[in-house]
Amino acid sequence: MKKLLIYDESCPMCKLYTKGMVAADSSGCLTRMSNGELPNESVVSRLDRQRARHEIPLIDLDGGETLYGVDTWIYAFGHHNQQLERLLSLGWLRTILQKLYAFISYNRRIIITSAPGRWQLLDLQPDFHAGQRVAFILTIFGVTTWAWATSHSTIWPLAALIGCQLGITKFSLLLQPSINTLETILDYTGHLGMSLFIGTLFIAIGSTTGWSTIRLIGYALMIGQHFIRTYRLGLSPWISVVFTVLIFVLLSPQ
Repeated sequence: MKKLLIYDESCPMCKLYTKGMVAADSSGCLTRMSNGELPNESVVSRLDRQRARHEIPLIDLDGGETLYGVDTWIYAFGHHNQQLERLLSLGWLRTILQKLYAFISYNRRIIITSAPGRWQLLDLQPDFHAGQRVAFILTIFGVTTWAWATSHSTIWPLAALIGCQLGITKFSLLLQPSINTLETILDYTGHLGMSLFIGTLFIAIGSTTGWSTIRLIGYALMIGQHFIRTYRLGLSPWISVVFTVLIFVLLSPQ
C-alpha cells in the first residue's frame, strides 16, 4: 500500500520532519513529495486544498482515504506498532496533539523563517490566524523573559527593548499605510520574539558558564535573525538598525 506525503517546500521544518517520517518507515511504502514537485492536477484533485495548508496530507496512492495532520503522524509512526497507534489515538491525547499541531502549523513560518517561495501548483502557505499568532507571541516572549531572568538580575532592560522596538516599528508602519495591518504587526512581533529567544538562549548559556564568546554569539544572532526576518517581511532595514542600537544601549553586550 503506497502512501505519499505532500509537504510545503518553503517550510524548513516540514522538510525535516517529513524526511524523518519516511526514514522511520521500514516497509518502504511511505514516500514524500514537495508541493513544488507535483506533476499535475491529478494528485491535487484528491486533496482538500484548504485543509492541506494547515495539516500535512498523506495520500493513499491505491485509492484509499487521504489523511491529514495528526492522523498522518499517527499512521506514520504507529502503523507498525499497534500499541503506539492505540496510545496516540486516545481521545484526550489526540485532542492535545491536535491543539499542539495547530499551534505549530499556523506559526511554522514564524518559528523558522523562510524566503517567499515561487509559484506552485498547490499553495501550502498557512492562513493568518490572529488567535494562534497571539498565543505564540505570549509563549515566546514568556519563555524568552524566563531565559533572560535565569542569567540576569532584572528583566527591565529586556522589557524596555521590547517596548521601544514595538513602538518604533508601529510608528514606521503608520508611515506605510499599504502594509499597516494587524497581520503585519503580529507577524513582526512574532519574528521579534524569535530573534530575542534565539539570542537569549546563547546569552543565558554564556552567562551561566562564564564563556563570554557564547554571549557575544547570542547578541550577534539576535541582530542577524532580526535583519533576516524583517527583510523577508518586506520591512525597512532601518527597523533592524534601530534594533541593533537599542541592544547596545539597553542590553550592553560585553
